[in-house]
Amino acid sequence: MKQKLFTIGTIAVIAIVGLFVFEHATSAQRPDRNAQGRNQGRDGGRGGAGMMNINPVSLVDNSWVDLTFSVKVDDATLVKARPIYQASRDKFEAKMKELQASGDMRAARTEMQSYAATVGKEFQTALKEVLTAEQMTQLNALTKKRQEAQANRMNRWRGEGGGRRGGDGGGR
Repeated sequence: MKQKLFTIGTIAVIAIVGLFVFEHATSAQRPDRNAQGRNQGRDGGRGGAGMMNINPVSLVDNSWVDLTFSVKVDDATLVKARPIYQASRDKFEAKMKELQASGDMRAARTEMQSYAATVGKEFQTALKEVLTAEQMTQLNALTKKRQEAQANRMNRWRGEGGGRRGGDGGGR
């Protein structure tokens, strides 16, 4: 009996420690949501989390991952592309911090979208100087696919299209 209780207690402790470690390991990978003005705005109490439809910093990060692992460019090209990615990422982060400090999420969303278009064009132009036409085509296709997937996730989360969180639920 004691051995059974000890075993169950050990399993429970391992499960709790595992959940604790998992929560903190994944929280290190996502942005600090409290710093984004969590309870501001009209977007479901999410504040800065819904500041833009697609986060431009994550687009740059994901583009780097795609370039490195999916397009599989050589090391020399990656060395040339890295400063382009870093500069774009730094510009987006600085602008996002500036806009989040303003507190007006609706105006920030509009301004960030126009800023992202401008910096995005600069980013694309700079990458064209480093990558071949074929590599640019592959990278743009992967980026577009990623943006569409993100938009689909956002639509499902908002309850559009009959997802789990809303919609018609399959015509019930």
